[in-house]
Amino acid sequence: MTSEIAVMNQRAVALAADSAVTLIDGGTVVVRNDQRKLYNLLSGQPVGIMFFGVADMMGHPWEHLIEHYQTKVKPRPHAHIRDYAAGFLGMLDHLEEFFPKDRQKDDYKRLLASVFRYIFHMAQYLRESGGAARENVGDTTILEEAIERVWRDYQFREDGVARGDLSCFPKGFGVQVARDHGGAIDELIAYGFQTFGLGKQAVQRLKEIAVFCVVKDLFLEDVTGLVFAGFGTEERYPVVATYFVSSIVGGIAKRAEASFDAIDGDTRSKIRVFADSEVTNAFIRGIDFNLERRVYGALNMLMHGLVDQVIGSFPNADTALREDVRRQFQSSVIPQYFDAFRGMIGDYQQHAFINPVLRVLEIASRNELADTARELVSLNVFKKRIMAQKQTVGGAIDVAVISREGGFQWQSKQGGG
Repeated sequence: MTSEIAVMNQRAVALAADSAVTLIDGGTVVVRNDQRKLYNLLSGQPVGIMFFGVADMMGHPWEHLIEHYQTKVKPRPHAHIRDYAAGFLGMLDHLEEFFPKDRQKDDYKRLLASVFRYIFHMAQYLRESGGAARENVGDTTILEEAIERVWRDYQFREDGVARGDLSCFPKGFGVQVARDHGGAIDELIAYGFQTFGLGKQAVQRLKEIAVFCVVKDLFLEDVTGLVFAGFGTEERYPVVATYFVSSIVGGIAKRAEASFDAIDGDTRSKIRVFADSEVTNAFIRGIDFNLERRVYGALNMLMHGLVDQVIGSFPNADTALREDVRRQFQSSVIPQYFDAFRGMIGDYQQHAFINPVLRVLEIASRNELADTARELVSLNVFKKRIMAQKQTVGGAIDVAVISREGGFQWQSKQGGG
């Protein structure tokens, strides 16, 4: 894991990254604190790159791929940060020097195995969160429900809109995935799910998921996050663009833009938090993210339980009327009150915690931006240490400031220099 921060205002963007990296070899987990994750993407240009998550691509560390981009591709200056991102990510396609064709099938199997692990985690969550209602439900039924949920997530976004295919792949690429990797798909389904005796529809869903996990705009697998930050030649204010990259399939890197942040005349400061930075989120938003999610989940459950209890206190009422009232409250009234509550809390967070920080950052100097980024990463390092947790965030903190006038400047760097 890692902790990384981007702090921006109209003058510059400061990037900070810790140096911890988690290596997994079989059942052994080793944490090293000497991994550099922040680089000047192109010498002489005000552009930085950070990576988080998986520290390599098919066994090749990201720093080697960055070096290849710098020394072999030798790109010209680009007008926009997104152009730098497109050039770097496009370099990964059909790069057989690093990603030979005979190893790409193994990378697909790693991708699919990662998604199948996610399905089992989903099934475990459904079991544990279901309470007494799921105590007597069989494992196969729970697993089939998890498969159906993941299948739907690949089909539709949370708002119900159909999920599109990734633009990095040519049209109809899913057919090629099914054809080229059919044997591996059947093998992994048999290995992971055969003992559960899944129904035909669940098995078919798994086969479709095996294609969707490549072509659909959703990343449930292990990924690398790549952060491109700074200024293109036509950008007056700093920009931070974040992309997810996960595997090489059919010679093409699966990738998509995850977030985009830009400073302009209206948005004068911004903080973007990456990876294992929950303390930073708590500092900025006034509440730990996991606690917030638990509070909202518990409130939602209690409100539905209250409706059931109230309806149950009228045993002599007409059954159809009781059920109609229950449906109205659960489908309409409760969501309205729940959204209103979240809105009130969100407004308070914005005014009491977020806005005061952003107002200070609007007028911060470059050095103050760098100090802020460093201290925000340090909060996460401190939590890991003080709570005696495995130090998946730690080591030296690299900090760089990028401005149009000064370019890419190190504020602190492992090994000095």
